[in-house]
Amino acid sequence: MSGYKHIETLIARFISGRYGSVLEIGTGRNTHAAELMQRAGLRVTCSDLTIPQTTLLVPYEILDICNPTVDSTFEVECILSIRPIEEMMASMIAFAGILNSDLLVYHLGFEGYSYPHKIVDCGVPLCQYVTRQS
Repeated sequence: MSGYKHIETLIARFISGRYGSVLEIGTGRNTHAAELMQRAGLRVTCSDLTIPQTTLLVPYEILDICNPTVDSTFEVECILSIRPIEEMMASMIAFAGILNSDLLVYHLGFEGYSYPHKIVDCGVPLCQYVTRQS
């Protein structure tokens, strides 16, 4: 494994050992982490502004994180975003709070967000911005 697939594999392994359901925000066409988590038995939903016109092996929803509209019965233990743009961060933090979900974000090495968070080491640094309340 090399490059991003290695990063996504490490993230998927970490999440698969801790959660039962995941929403990946800003997935685009790269569903590698989501597919691995789904194979591990997690309930996974991918989301983005549009649904890619390609064969998808995981459920996919249209979600504008800056103006989210989600069914009130939607529940998820973990929200994941891999390499999101900075403009999405405040909305993802608020959304995770509304859903009472952990928020895990993988930033490229030179990126970040100044909101308080803890670093989770799963082989790559994951930033946990929101921790769900039991």
